[in-house]
Amino acid sequence: MTETDREQRRAARETTADGSRRLAVFTGRFRRATPLAIGILAASLAAAVLLLATEFSTVASVDVASGSCEVIHDTDPALADRCELSGFERNGGALLLVAALTMAMGWGAAFGGSRPAAVALVAIGATALLWALLVDLPVTKETGALGESFAGARAEAGTGLWLEILAALLAAAAGALRLLAPARK
Repeated sequence: MTETDREQRRAARETTADGSRRLAVFTGRFRRATPLAIGILAASLAAAVLLLATEFSTVASVDVASGSCEVIHDTDPALADRCELSGFERNGGALLLVAALTMAMGWGAAFGGSRPAAVALVAIGATALLWALLVDLPVTKETGALGESFAGARAEAGTGLWLEILAALLAAAAGALRLLAPARK
């Protein structure tokens, strides 16, 4: 074995060892985490998961008294699509990006002790709550085209709306926890 071969083999070992050190630093953050940091991270991750669930849940639905949406689907498929509106149909996938931002800011507020990340979490929570109450909630009371075609149609909020509101409150609470906690030294 030549000297060059030994150096290349040693370099490969060093790269592996360096990667192992990075993993140890990453897991070390969890071991040294305070209960406050764990609470902030848990609340922000829960908020992100709920925002993701909102995109795939029903935000608003219309119940037709004279028949189900399956009956309407047989006669007018375009009208039957109005029976349920998912979070994705209402928000166009925007909450997926908000969920990713919530996770990133939650990590920064929890383990980095970042006050700007905490302010961002409060802003995310406030914005999501306003969106849910001012944009999504009014839609839950509208029967739309189904109400024009069916006299007994009744609109109601779906699970997605409540998930969205809960996610907003959790994100705001996570940010508020970091802002109200004593500054780290």
